[in-house]
Amino acid sequence: MKVHSSERIYTGRVLNLRVDEIDAYHGDKRRKVEVVEHQGGVVVIAQPARDTIVLVRQYRHPTGQELWEVPAGMIERGEPPLETARRELIEETGYRAERLRFLWSIYTTPGFCQERIHFFVAEGLTPGEAQPEEDESFELRVWPVEDAWRLVERDELRDAKTQIALAWARARTG
Repeated sequence: MKVHSSERIYTGRVLNLRVDEIDAYHGDKRRKVEVVEHQGGVVVIAQPARDTIVLVRQYRHPTGQELWEVPAGMIERGEPPLETARRELIEETGYRAERLRFLWSIYTTPGFCQERIHFFVAEGLTPGEAQPEEDESFELRVWPVEDAWRLVERDELRDAKTQIALAWARARTG
């Protein structure tokens, strides 16, 4: 698709917003598309035992709720996803991993956002003390995978990246 023009509407700490004018799907017309620019992020699936998974609960202002989530975080400019995964695992859980193995990546909402999340599994875990940033607060819990999955089935765990991670962990243990 050819981009005829692009205008930055907003620049922020977490995301930017631009409007691109591109070719329409049919004919000689053009259309405007809003694009959320985001550095991307990582997810770390940490399982101290094969049938357990580490989740953290934190307040998410856009939802107005505390949510249970897998350890995750935003990639800092120029930081490789593997290093982000290592940093976020320690910050949010205190666990250290002998190995972080890349699994796959996803686009969260490709209709308007370029955010890409990289999934890693942490292997060879050693517990430690969480090191949250100044503006972060977490509750850490090691869940049996099946108990965490029941939260999904009861519509009590609504975070998509965590649902994906739990589905992978369930398939691995089953």
